[in-house]
Amino acid sequence: MSLHVAPPRNWKALLLTAAILWAIPLAVRNDYFLLLFNVMALNALVVLGLNLLIASTGQVSLGHAAFYGLGAYLSAIASTTLQWPLPLAFLAALLCVALIAFLLAIPTLRLEGNYLVMATLGFNIIVTILFTQMEEFTGGPSGFPGIPRLSLGPLSISTDRHFYYFIWTLFLILFAFTLNLTDSRVGRALLAIHERDLTSETLGIPTYRYKVTTFVLSALYAALAGFCYAHYVTFISPKTFDILYSVQVLTMVVVGGMGSIWGGLAGTVVLTSLPELLHRFEDLHVLLYGLILMGVLIFSPQGLVPAVLSLLQRARPDSEAAGSGNEALLVERALESLRSGRTLNLRCAPAGTGTASSGPEGAGGLLDIRNVSLGFGGLQALNEVGFQVNSCQVVALIGPNGAGKTTLLNVISGLLKPDMGQVVLDGRDMVGMPPHRVAECGVGRTFQAVQIYQHFSVLENLLLGYHVEGGAGFLSAGLRTPSERREERRLRERAMDLLASFDLSDKASLPVMQLTLLEQKLLEMARSLAFSPRVLLLDEPVGGLNPKESEVLVGYITLLRRNGMGIILVEHDMNVVMRIADRIEVLQHGCLIASGTPREVQQNPKVITAYLGVRKS
Repeated sequence: MSLHVAPPRNWKALLLTAAILWAIPLAVRNDYFLLLFNVMALNALVVLGLNLLIASTGQVSLGHAAFYGLGAYLSAIASTTLQWPLPLAFLAALLCVALIAFLLAIPTLRLEGNYLVMATLGFNIIVTILFTQMEEFTGGPSGFPGIPRLSLGPLSISTDRHFYYFIWTLFLILFAFTLNLTDSRVGRALLAIHERDLTSETLGIPTYRYKVTTFVLSALYAALAGFCYAHYVTFISPKTFDILYSVQVLTMVVVGGMGSIWGGLAGTVVLTSLPELLHRFEDLHVLLYGLILMGVLIFSPQGLVPAVLSLLQRARPDSEAAGSGNEALLVERALESLRSGRTLNLRCAPAGTGTASSGPEGAGGLLDIRNVSLGFGGLQALNEVGFQVNSCQVVALIGPNGAGKTTLLNVISGLLKPDMGQVVLDGRDMVGMPPHRVAECGVGRTFQAVQIYQHFSVLENLLLGYHVEGGAGFLSAGLRTPSERREERRLRERAMDLLASFDLSDKASLPVMQLTLLEQKLLEMARSLAFSPRVLLLDEPVGGLNPKESEVLVGYITLLRRNGMGIILVEHDMNVVMRIADRIEVLQHGCLIASGTPREVQQNPKVITAYLGVRKS
């Protein structure tokens, strides 16, 4: 279900598609077939919006028939009952649908899995009932007749041929807009949200806001199709917009490929044409739809277009790109580079702004954790934990498993809200902020299990870290404005510079799963540094690495400290901790039991007891 299963911004394919579509009326003289192609275009618009939603949220909506119907009925009421000019009726319908979609998205997008499906299904049923029961406005089951035809100024779109050129041109414009959107800063963020929601938040991506925006945009695609449908056929009835149409549209998405923009178009062509090819078996249409859907889900669950592209990719001689080569040689090269005085292309706090000690008691640090407590039911995970982190300082957080170390990192990064206490960065309390706001304040982090995005290349993974640095939104990304193109070039140049700092620039175009574990950890660290944080949270960075590979990570952490970074290090490898930590904070059962330099902590009886236990006499 990846937006990247299709070639991004494949303009040659788009131009070829446009040429074929514009040539069809020259070859087809039968108005019935033109009508079929017009219905296909209307379906394709709805599918395009639904596919965008599925790709960004990873969840399924069964409510798009309702938005399709709302676009049709609202424009019909405005242009017929209220006698508004068609452009005004169009704007009113879209604004109303946008508001309804926004109000629906606020609660429903907090739901997951089948709950969202049920919520949108219920919405579709309610809207269909309203279309049927509100006869004074909608005409009820008898339908709404007398809707004015579409017109573009003095030009009336009164024939099937005129409407064909209009609707397919409109579709191609929105199709190009969507291709641009998916191959942009916003598109990367949407796919990242789909794959790793919480990780994306810690990179500064406002996941909930993006989900709501995409839901509204998706609904507008369907409403636009509804507007065009109403003013094309000039008569609408509730049956057209019932739940069966939502299921039909979803089937088109699944058959073509969920999340594949080109796949959605292919699924629409196949399933819109199918009833006409099998018109002799009209009573079996629902059964045939079901069999096709089951067949695709069993034999090609990614959909038709992604399956074909995957086969073509495997057929290429160079499809299996070279991996990382001799791992031992790469590690030695990295170590040699670090020993020779490597520098990092970072824009974090300037060196010298902090010290290698926490300062006198009561003095404010770069990051000040004050009496943080957090409980889960009867379990007290953190109990009045407090310490400071300065620039140019590595503070190690150690303790037995279950001591609360990762929980504290989650509190600092905004993934958990403490019951009490403060987390203050540069004098600003971050408690209560969502994780993307914490990232914007200057907190980056890595995770215990490497959090990389499998559907991205190495460069695309790193570009996610620059999301905070960019400003292009949905509209500028979809229109591919000059400022958006300049911003994209700038971010890619900076990303390549940072990859070079971590010896990964020659792997920029590789699929991220071809990297070694060390390279994946370096990429995750680089990504957490991309938005220029002041504080970096490292959760067991050398876990799973051999001693030589651990030495590479230690070298980079040392460089970061030299660059002015304040670092909180959670690590079980005591050799690493004792080598690079300026101070050590020891947690046990959520309580801070010791604090000091590595030598002081090594000799602390409480620490020895916590790790080794007490011999019973």
